[in-house]
Amino acid sequence: MRFFLLTLLICLSLRAVPALADIRYATDFTATESEAMKDIGNTIRQVAEVELRKDETIESLELLRRRAEGDEKRIRDVLNAEGYYDPRVELAVEPVEGDPDKSAIVRLSLDPGPIYRLQRFTLVFRTAEQEKAAEGLTYEALGVSLGSRARSEMIVSGERAVTRRLGWRGYPFARIEEREVVVDHAERSVAVDIRVDAGQRAYFGQTRIDGLEDVDASVVRREQRWKEGDLYDTRKVAEMRQALAGTDLFLSVAIAPKREEMAEGKVPMTISLAESKPRSIGGGVRYSTSQGAGVRAFWRHRNLFGYGEDFRLDGDVAEQLVGLKASLGRPAFLNPQQRLDFSVYAQQEDVDAYDATRFGGVTTLTRQFGGPYSGSVGVSLEQSRIEDANGTETFTLIGLPTNFTRNTTNDLLNPTKGGKLTLSATPYTGLIGSDSNFLVLRLDDTMHLPFDPEGKYVLAGRIAVGSILGATRTDIPADKRFYAGGGDTVRGYAHQSVGPLDASNDPIGGSSLIAGSIEMRARVMEDIGLVAFLDGGNVFRSELPDLGVDPLFGAGFGVRYYTPIGPLRVDLAFPLDRRPSDDAFQIYISLGQAF
Repeated sequence: MRFFLLTLLICLSLRAVPALADIRYATDFTATESEAMKDIGNTIRQVAEVELRKDETIESLELLRRRAEGDEKRIRDVLNAEGYYDPRVELAVEPVEGDPDKSAIVRLSLDPGPIYRLQRFTLVFRTAEQEKAAEGLTYEALGVSLGSRARSEMIVSGERAVTRRLGWRGYPFARIEEREVVVDHAERSVAVDIRVDAGQRAYFGQTRIDGLEDVDASVVRREQRWKEGDLYDTRKVAEMRQALAGTDLFLSVAIAPKREEMAEGKVPMTISLAESKPRSIGGGVRYSTSQGAGVRAFWRHRNLFGYGEDFRLDGDVAEQLVGLKASLGRPAFLNPQQRLDFSVYAQQEDVDAYDATRFGGVTTLTRQFGGPYSGSVGVSLEQSRIEDANGTETFTLIGLPTNFTRNTTNDLLNPTKGGKLTLSATPYTGLIGSDSNFLVLRLDDTMHLPFDPEGKYVLAGRIAVGSILGATRTDIPADKRFYAGGGDTVRGYAHQSVGPLDASNDPIGGSSLIAGSIEMRARVMEDIGLVAFLDGGNVFRSELPDLGVDPLFGAGFGVRYYTPIGPLRVDLAFPLDRRPSDDAFQIYISLGQAF
């Protein structure tokens, strides 16, 4: 009986508690759209929970007010970080009557107040000896500007620049101990004192290498950027780490100073490596309406003799090209910044312009000049049999290919920023009965302009200009002339069909070239991107481009499917200056962006 009465009492008590109603609300953040707030309005919206969760219900107006109070503090923090240290921020929760969908509106009132400026940025070191390490460090070098808005980002970035630049000067263990920020509301200024412990001045000690199995230690030593006893410089460590990673010989590279073993100012270095598998195979497929399908495969050995030699076999089978190529590369040839490459090849190419059978070899010496700059010189020898509209000829040509490159792109197959400029000059001379002597000049430039930090929206462009000097078009072997049209120049037209045509509407090539493209890329999903493009250009019979001849334009759109090894490209292009011999459209499928 007692149990029954107790249960009844609990049920009656529960029924007496009013049920909580889910409340929906709207927000009014138009205060962030003012001219003063245009740079930080989005940031304010991203930290305000009432804005981020406005599509969710909340149990009561009281909870909504508490959420708004927390947001007021977060918004003040954002404004402080932007140099506004006396803002007025209010998030008012106003009940709404007569709206079945919304019970309240949260309205932001915002006055950022005056801008506070950086009056002082002082480094305070532990000792006078450490203070000498900062001699010559300017505000400009640290990215700090006295008198500018006292933004937290600039102050924190300046701190990082202090430890980074001390690392360049022999203090790899420098650290920031404390940051003292004083805000003067009367003067509307901010003063910052940074307490720095630079640590002990260090020099490179002995270097130990761990993790090697098949790779010889000399491969690692030749990439070493310091000698024992040199003043410690963190840039040299970073350069060596990047160089070792670039050899493709290692899965991981770690270079660390052993501070606990430091003696007499010398700090031992440990290079920890994990070797990658030396052998690999790979391949790809491609398709275009005019060229048909093609398959390419390769086999690679990255460490053929134990000293980082790169041996590779490439095979190409397509409707218009069958070829085989063997190449051997020797990195650090006579200098850590140089690479020597040998290659031999055999190809059979059958296109509308000509049929070619060629055998040849190339030796190239490539030099890195620092940063994005590199150059190469080489010598080539090729024997070819060319059949075109003028008949069949045999050529034996020796060439001296020379290239200069400036490459600031951030990715090989999917660049989202930077560009690549290539200048090339190749003189050819005939041997063994061939009397062809000519010079091929070409400039290729690409540029990628991102509209957002993640590189999801990119405007890309390219231009190519070429000229062949020293011989008339008919004296130049057909496979050495310039051609345009297809996936690598002017999309929308058949392969090599942009330029002079013969009576059968087959391309005959030319002695000069101009081609360009502009392309808008948008990564609309994690794996999917959309592209719109406009290409244009022409090939000319004359040695220099004839600006009196109109270019041919093509336009279209494409889809990109992003994979771990690069985007899969599918483009549909239409000729805007369609001739009777041109198809209505062209389709291109390959791996990687068009440029």
